[in-house]
Amino acid sequence: MLIRGIPGAEERERNADSFRIGDIRIDAYSFDVPGCPFAATCLGHRWTEGEVGDGGYITKLRPGFYLSDSGRQNNDFIKNWGVAMPRFDDDDDVDEVHLHVNNFARGNMEAEKGLGATLLDPGKYGDWVAKLFVQTAWRLIRPVVRAAESGNMTAISAVTFLAHSTTHALEGIAKKNWGMVNQLSKNRFYWPVLHSEHPELNTRQKDELVAGLHIGGGTGVRVKGARLSPDRMAMLALELIDFIGRQGFDAATSLPALNKETAKSHWWPVVREIFSFSYPDPLGVEEFREM
Repeated sequence: MLIRGIPGAEERERNADSFRIGDIRIDAYSFDVPGCPFAATCLGHRWTEGEVGDGGYITKLRPGFYLSDSGRQNNDFIKNWGVAMPRFDDDDDVDEVHLHVNNFARGNMEAEKGLGATLLDPGKYGDWVAKLFVQTAWRLIRPVVRAAESGNMTAISAVTFLAHSTTHALEGIAKKNWGMVNQLSKNRFYWPVLHSEHPELNTRQKDELVAGLHIGGGTGVRVKGARLSPDRMAMLALELIDFIGRQGFDAATSLPALNKETAKSHWWPVVREIFSFSYPDPLGVEEFREM
């Protein structure tokens, strides 16, 4: 679920349920990734905006968000661990960003060439342009992805082309920029690569690329030689860690790297508040009682 139509600060203060972590007020609109409060999708839970069906709901948050059991467990968060759309931040030129975001949304792409050039000019600050282009591209590509999912062969071919082309480009980027790419790959459980069934090509791929990425090395979770536990408590803990790592508010972004010491001293207070906001009565949820 992606909450749309975010109201102003005064209305949120007046009408939206909230909690605090330190001095920071957080409500249902504060979670920009995935756009709603925490839900244990590994247990089949999800948020909906508006009334739910006959199955009832687990939690209701003002002004009208319902957490319910969909009956469909989903562990895709493992594949998406550490992956997030680049966000605009305080260092970006707000006026420029708003101007071009609005123009692009209306289909006015006249500035595309000039903006693209700033990405290749080391003397200009074009980081926000990369964010703008990617967000715009994803908005245009999402309908194609949905068409591919429904069985449209042309859309399937188009998505295959995009996936192959960008993955091939990423391999070249990694070889030229190992240090920067490794800052991302070490914090993910999966990394896109071009796979071949030819043993020589596949071995070369692993030796020249995958080994140097240190995939998962910075997640705080043992990856090499480890077995992924099917235990629901373990999945819940991993999903909470991933969820918090995706948020943009200070209480999340200021957390130190996760280890045995920081898990208790820094992470647990944040985890507890975010979990309790979605599940104020966890023992009232059958799955939690069984854990």
